[in-house]
Amino acid sequence: MGQKRYFDYVRPITAIRYLYHDKSIPSWHRAGEGPEMIDGAEWTPYQPTWFPSPPFAEYTSGHSAFSAAGAEVLKQFTGSDYYGGSVTIPAGSSSVEPGVAPRTDITLSWDTFSAASDEAGMSRRYGGIHFRAADLNGRSVGREVGRNAWLKATRYFLGLG
Repeated sequence: MGQKRYFDYVRPITAIRYLYHDKSIPSWHRAGEGPEMIDGAEWTPYQPTWFPSPPFAEYTSGHSAFSAAGAEVLKQFTGSDYYGGSVTIPAGSSSVEPGVAPRTDITLSWDTFSAASDEAGMSRRYGGIHFRAADLNGRSVGREVGRNAWLKATRYFLGLG
């Protein structure tokens, strides 16, 4: 049985709506006007309205796991954690607040595969999809999977199956 079925953890959207129902809580305003106070039962994560949260358990974070696994394999393949990659997000290109966010072009850069992987995991927390434990444990599982995948692939490359 996989971790998601075993743990069956609640997503942030469900927990916040349940715990803060009929309570006023701060939340960002979709129109790019900054935070506002809302009823906790109306809270939504920073995701497109048509897909606010995945329809399966929260723990562990698959994005954190496969990002960490990929970083681990790339480190082994290249012999270094160095990455040096970057991407520029054009102003107004957000799928959550199109035409509004980001207000200016934003360039994200990562010196290492590990840093890129860690930021991918953090993005799931910033987006309101995962809690901290799911992200960090997903990263840990991913690093282990990546190391094992590299060892297995190396055995195949050497003809040792």
